Amino acid sequence: MQKYDFKTQPSILIQGAMDTETEYLIEKLEGREKITLGNWEFHTGFLGKYREPVIISKTYQGMVNAAAASSLALACFSPKTVINQGIAGGHDTSFHRGDVVIGEKVVPMGAMVRRYAPHGAGISETDFEPLPIEIFDKGLGKTRKVVDFPCDERLIAIAEQMEAGLTAGRGVLGSADEWNNQIDRIALLRERYHTTAEDMESAAPAELCLSYGIPFIAIRILSNSVVNGEEFDESVGLEGQKFVLRFVEALQGL
Repeated sequence: MQKYDFKTQPSILIQGAMDTETEYLIEKLEGREKITLGNWEFHTGFLGKYREPVIISKTYQGMVNAAAASSLALACFSPKTVINQGIAGGHDTSFHRGDVVIGEKVVPMGAMVRRYAPHGAGISETDFEPLPIEIFDKGLGKTRKVVDFPCDERLIAIAEQMEAGLTAGRGVLGSADEWNNQIDRIALLRERYHTTAEDMESAAPAELCLSYGIPFIAIRILSNSVVNGEEFDESVGLEGQKFVLRFVEALQGL
């Protein structure tokens, strides 16, 4: 049997920042091989009962790391779909620790424009609006400005229909190099960006996939919810990975 060429043949790229978001999926790979590109490792193999060809990418934490790992993966492999997954902090009181947020879109909640204020007027943390970001749209062959990065509707529909044993629902994922614990700040982010939860990576691959025209979805399991008084527990990342494994199996034939 000819060896599968992940650099030229289609695969699913699954991303996670930390061990708690990637180890289980890596262990489940059949025919696993490791490819190192720069400072990042990519594990290729076949996942699930249908042996779907996948690449597991441990991006490390933060937007720059996620952008670098995503750029390398898109340039060096041939992903037909990108799944960014892992843990997140809750903004919406209707979602609790251990619940799954299926991203309908990702918003770069660190992108903001602050209004002019003269010298001595003080600093206002509330006087801002979301800032449109310029992307190069490969399909259009030119740049355009966007305020959010939609996830693929077909992928969302499949995730919503899964019988996963977890409470799951669609929502907006806010993404930035931030970890917010102030209730009023979270309420403001929900008002301006309509966020359901926050993470530190998903906006980077979402923006790149929108630029390249590659179907993308972000799936996040809540590790904490300060708005519900629920403390941080990163171990829920295991259940998040199990959800993603079942999701990959549900994609068969898409």
